[in-house]
Amino acid sequence: MPTATQMAPHAPAPLQGAGTGAREKLLDAAASLIIERHTIEISLAEIAGRASLNSALVKYYFGSKLGLLAALLQRDATRATAEMTELLKLDAPACQKMRLHLRGIMTTYRRSPYLNRLLHAMLRSHDETLCQQVRRTLVQPVFECQAAILDQGAAAGQFRRVDHRLFYLSATGACDQFMQTENVLLLEQDGIDLDKFRDAYINHVVEMVMASLSPTPAANPPATPSLAPTAHTTSPIAPPRHTKPQIASAAHTSPF
Repeated sequence: MPTATQMAPHAPAPLQGAGTGAREKLLDAAASLIIERHTIEISLAEIAGRASLNSALVKYYFGSKLGLLAALLQRDATRATAEMTELLKLDAPACQKMRLHLRGIMTTYRRSPYLNRLLHAMLRSHDETLCQQVRRTLVQPVFECQAAILDQGAAAGQFRRVDHRLFYLSATGACDQFMQTENVLLLEQDGIDLDKFRDAYINHVVEMVMASLSPTPAANPPATPSLAPTAHTTSPIAPPRHTKPQIASAAHTSPF
């Protein structure tokens, strides 16, 4: 992530209100406004007002509104990436790791329900450096974490072999729906407790995904057909063997 100096090389001496806590206050203010309004279309003045800071501090710390949103995405993703790293280190069966991973994705969405909006905003930007950074630091770790757990489970006979890309899109897509359900189904209008419904949804998705991975010997469906690219195509996710996947499609649904 570019530093404040890199994004604003001619920044003046520290502005009034600038300090070790000002940057975090701006990020917290942006997060609260996005959650409250269900949109990332918020102004610098609104962010500064919520933080009780000078709006010029946004440019001082982040260079622009896009830089602030990128920093917010990076802050939340850093925590999730660290959790995935620890998960892969666990001396545990793949089934347990996958359950923890899926619950972790949805817990992240509960904590920061704006993540997917920010992800797509970054990928739709015309800043290719920013797009590459988002793919490398947010999308790539999730894909690699899932691939490692899937391979471990398949090797141990706990999972059937599935295409990593199809799993990524379907599993993270289901998790992405997690924070949108009340808007789609108007649950509150039906008198449904949202917290209880979200807990039920987490359990539902975990069990649904785990069932899809079951290697049921009696009626095992055909293995997922290989979607490996031909010699004349390039896959956005699956690379040639022995290389790390490079995810380039903007259509992906979730960073975690």
